[in-house]
Amino acid sequence: MLKQKFDPKQPHRAVEYLRMSDEMQNARSPEQQAREIRLTIKRTGYNFTLEKTYQDNAKSGRFIRKRPGYLQMIRDIKTGVIQPDLILVDTIERFGRVDELDAIRKDLLENYGVLVLAADSNFCDPLSPQGRALAMVENLRASEDGRIKAHNVVRGKRDAAIHKQWPGGPAPFGYKLKSIIRMVNGREEVDHCILVPEPRAALVMQMLFTKAAESGWGATRLARWLNERDDIPEDFKPFRAPTIGRQLDNHIYYGELVWNMHCTGIVADIRVLQPNPEMEWERVADFCEPLVTKDLWDTVQNLRDYRRAESSPTGSPDANGKQIQPSAPGMTLNYLLSGLLFCSECGIRMTLSSTQAYTTKSGDRRSYASYRCPSYASGCCDNDIAVPEEWLRNEVVNVMRRRLFPWDRPESCE
Repeated sequence: MLKQKFDPKQPHRAVEYLRMSDEMQNARSPEQQAREIRLTIKRTGYNFTLEKTYQDNAKSGRFIRKRPGYLQMIRDIKTGVIQPDLILVDTIERFGRVDELDAIRKDLLENYGVLVLAADSNFCDPLSPQGRALAMVENLRASEDGRIKAHNVVRGKRDAAIHKQWPGGPAPFGYKLKSIIRMVNGREEVDHCILVPEPRAALVMQMLFTKAAESGWGATRLARWLNERDDIPEDFKPFRAPTIGRQLDNHIYYGELVWNMHCTGIVADIRVLQPNPEMEWERVADFCEPLVTKDLWDTVQNLRDYRRAESSPTGSPDANGKQIQPSAPGMTLNYLLSGLLFCSECGIRMTLSSTQAYTTKSGDRRSYASYRCPSYASGCCDNDIAVPEEWLRNEVVNVMRRRLFPWDRPESCE
């Protein structure tokens, strides 16, 4: 059995990582974290030399890919730009609140010889039995901290919604937030916010629902129709199909708030939306002034339900009897470059579409897949190029082979 040892009395090279979660936090939080790290080094008498500081401001620990400071630190370590022994943080929660926390620490130690130490535990040796026990507690604390905060936030938002107060987040398009002021100890403070119509945007939403009911169009054609209209303010454009679809499904436009229809989580560093059981929804009638009638909203919904039924594949997704479905199913196993291709015109992530499978004369089942800019169909982008998936995959693989194995050039590249 391989054994690794950490002697804190020996000189160690270290970097520090500082992070505050959002702009509402104390702006001096990273500075305070750095001070605690230095005070702990001095108090313990350890011979740690800080060589570089990495920092993320207003970045949630739930995501890795959205933390440029963290990513730069890991990239520098893996490429050998810096070769520290330690990553020092104030608390392990600053390093991250992700489920992969233990795996990340293990990878850093085994492959790069880097330990993650926290000042609030006096840089406890994570390789000792006591340190391993503490690491388990730290991981549990990191996940429980997020769970408890999320519970408290949901509880407060539910109470706000029941009392017809906006539960948080930006106002839906067509509305704006109005602050309700109260007097506290002789001073004016914002008590809560309510939704009120924003006249210009409200007119656009009324036009959208009317056109959707009259035409029966899908979200893509409706988005293109809005983008091509000269009487719609340019600062509202571009309209995108996914956003139009969500707006047409939103109960708020006939005045009812249906809150907590979904819950969110992070799977493989991607935000995943999951529907909640209807018994957990909170319906608040007459929540705000409606922009359209309930009859018009129902008409649009009936048309959208019909279109969804026509386009959805037959059979339910769990027809094979499998009871536990993956949290974030995707296409990346079949299409390795999915999510990695961006439109050169508008910068949006390109999406993959595939033709219907067919049988060739030789009896083979084939289908052709290609990447396209999703904004082209709705008139938001001029890029109508379809990039064949098979060609792109071969080109990327050939480039990787040339760079990794320059002596073994594939024939197609000569």
